Amino acid sequence: MHEKSLPLIVAGPLDKGAELAVQLGTPATVIRDEGHPEGRRMRDYEGFGDAASPKNALLIECGQHWEARAVDVARDSTARFLLLAGIVDASDLPADWLRPLPDEMRVVSVTQPVVAKSMDFRFAGAYTGLEVFDRAGAVIGWNDGVAVTTTYDDCMLVMPSLRQLRPGVTVVRLGRIERRIDLTPRKSR
Repeated sequence: MHEKSLPLIVAGPLDKGAELAVQLGTPATVIRDEGHPEGRRMRDYEGFGDAASPKNALLIECGQHWEARAVDVARDSTARFLLLAGIVDASDLPADWLRPLPDEMRVVSVTQPVVAKSMDFRFAGAYTGLEVFDRAGAVIGWNDGVAVTTTYDDCMLVMPSLRQLRPGVTVVRLGRIERRIDLTPRKSR
């Protein structure tokens, strides 16, 4: 990611992507979305974007680019994917690759992108992503002088960034927490 943020899984809009993410078990936040207004993700083409196809893919956002902690997330996600696919046994993996599972996963559906109208966009706070606003109507920024507000209760900010600010670029996505999955039973195995 361009900004320092907690890792997350971008699973795409289909149920099969979200289910694969939950089976993987980490990172703790699963984002379901249609991609960016400026283009689709590779994960959404061909059979990967077809609900009837067995092809499935995830995009793991491990953290900010070049952040040392991102390597741990990448190794853990890779190890869990190889285990889930039955390609390796746990004994085949380096001892330090698997990290503890989170207590809970959240599946979040992106409801709308916030797209910059001009170079005059600013956030109301130093957001890093995954912030949840309890009430609809919370001001999260200003777009060309107009307040940008949350449109429902428990609204999550997904990957806010002004790093590539220009008219037409998505600066943040608004997400609704669709479900929470308790992973504590899996952690005891």
